[in-house]
Amino acid sequence: MAEPSVPVSIPDDAVYNALNSIYHKKVSPDKDLDPSLFNAIWSGYNKATDKGISDSVAPSPADDFRAALKYNNAVFSAFKVHRLQHDVAAQLLDSNGNLKPFKQWLNDVQPIASHQCKNWFKAEYSMAVTRAHQAADWQQFEREKDILPNLEWLPSTAVHPDTEHSAYVGTILPIDDSFWNIHHPGDHWGCLCSLTSTDKPCTARPKDTDPPQPGLDNNPGKDAKLFSDTHPYIASAAEGAQKAVDKTIRALDLPQNYTEDNTYGKRLLVSKTADKTEVAENKRAAKALVASFSKMVVKINPHVIADSHKNPEYTINGLTADRKGIMSENGVTSGFKKAIAQGCRSVVIDLDMNMKNSNIRADVLAQKIYGRHADFESGTVSSCYIIYNDKAVLVDGSVFKSNDKAGIKDKIASIINKIAKQN
Repeated sequence: MAEPSVPVSIPDDAVYNALNSIYHKKVSPDKDLDPSLFNAIWSGYNKATDKGISDSVAPSPADDFRAALKYNNAVFSAFKVHRLQHDVAAQLLDSNGNLKPFKQWLNDVQPIASHQCKNWFKAEYSMAVTRAHQAADWQQFEREKDILPNLEWLPSTAVHPDTEHSAYVGTILPIDDSFWNIHHPGDHWGCLCSLTSTDKPCTARPKDTDPPQPGLDNNPGKDAKLFSDTHPYIASAAEGAQKAVDKTIRALDLPQNYTEDNTYGKRLLVSKTADKTEVAENKRAAKALVASFSKMVVKINPHVIADSHKNPEYTINGLTADRKGIMSENGVTSGFKKAIAQGCRSVVIDLDMNMKNSNIRADVLAQKIYGRHADFESGTVSSCYIIYNDKAVLVDGSVFKSNDKAGIKDKIASIINKIAKQN
């Protein structure tokens, strides 16, 4: 295992913007996490994870194991950001209790920011590469233990090997031996020892003389954590850290944050923090969508309030979408405008919410959707789904590729009539 290089760094502007947000009270340092800084740090650890796995000669771990590694990277990143925010916020006031000028405060907290985002991040990135490599190796050891039941501790490849591990080099024990729960390569910062699977006979069990260092006392190949909960970022976290971390993690688009629908499985995923007041209606409409389009994947998004507005409800085939339960055909215009204001590229017109027992007028509805032709032609909106009688149809940009205005409206009406009640 070679000494990892560090091609990834935390951008200076991400650090500056986070500090600026703390000083000007855009972020509450103990209750919230600066999203840009969090994403920059999390991205760095995820890149380290990908590099470590690719460096291993073992086959890539299963998708769920990789997802677990990156989920735990997010948790660790969140605690790191909270620690940084807490430490710099403690320097905001001078000895008289007055707020320091911004430039003075930036200068005062520069050592903290530099340690966290440069020196410490460099060490953490390198260790993450090493331990991701070891995690991939361990997964392979588990797969082949029927043939190669033992593990051998190999010498370090570091320029300056970890002398404390020298007593373990050459140790051969069964993969299920409790020794590996306590001691393993990568349980000291900078360690570049490794293991290999073998069918060679076991050696004597070494004495437990060398305890792992905090944050490295777990086996990442077993629990998918590159850094354990004994790391000071977590074990010595400031008050409010857990709530701030939980808030950030819940909002992430991660497999662990969703439940699969009993009928449609991974094609319909519901965030564990979806808006409880609307989740029943959102699931009802989503089922109409996935039932009508066999290759569609719908996610019901977590409930997040930003700038006094809640986030769009769906992600449909990777595009942000929102459901609009209009009261009549005239509600189409308002529905499109609101969805676009939320950053949506897909609009769901849900007629079943308020109009299920009405005979909809396909020609009028087509006229209203045609009235948004500029949205489709500019690419602002790429798709509009219409739900009626628990079925759905799609009007997309391809429908508008004609100079025949009447022909386009007729085509839209024809699409709607596939699900509309006829008089």
